[in-house]
Amino acid sequence: MIALTREITQEKRFLLAFLVSVALHGLLFGGSYLLSRTGILQQTAEEIYSMSDVVEDLVPAEPLQPAPAGRNATRRIAANVSFLLISPAEAKELSGNTQRISRAIRDEKLKQQRKAIPVVKNPAVKPKLTQYSPVPYPAAAGGTSGTVTVCILVGYDGRPEYASIAGSSGNRFLDAAAVEHCITWRFTPARDGKGRFVRCLVYIPVNVKQ
Repeated sequence: MIALTREITQEKRFLLAFLVSVALHGLLFGGSYLLSRTGILQQTAEEIYSMSDVVEDLVPAEPLQPAPAGRNATRRIAANVSFLLISPAEAKELSGNTQRISRAIRDEKLKQQRKAIPVVKNPAVKPKLTQYSPVPYPAAAGGTSGTVTVCILVGYDGRPEYASIAGSSGNRFLDAAAVEHCITWRFTPARDGKGRFVRCLVYIPVNVKQ
């Protein structure tokens, strides 16, 4: 009789535990449904996602490895390169053009350097004429002779930068011939009181005759 009573008591306990478990699960599912309807769980999910973004920002990203250059990239580069065959005469002409451009750039640079040096009216050491030749007589002058006073700006290296007429001979052909020829003359460089090369103006009477 006592054993039968204990067996009945255990069955009641098991049934009671089962009923309690079902009730608890029902409460959990019901509460979850109500919370999802009210939006509380949705807000919590958004907070979780936002926090995951913050954590993702804090985690250093792995550096991207450059993609290995493939065969296609090499082909694209090679496709942009073209070769042109030229004759020896054309190559010589191109070389000559390159040399002319280089000379022009060098001459322009020297010209700018010359302009940066001051022009002194009365240098301590005046330039002296070292290389000169008689002015070729112009045929258009008609046999007339005359003296032309030529003003020459002598550069710091002794080369005339330009020449102009300071005193005319009365014959424009004689004047033009004297100015055109005097630009080819050469001088010793002028110097200032400190021994530096300077530019200066010189006036030279040039006799033009047959």
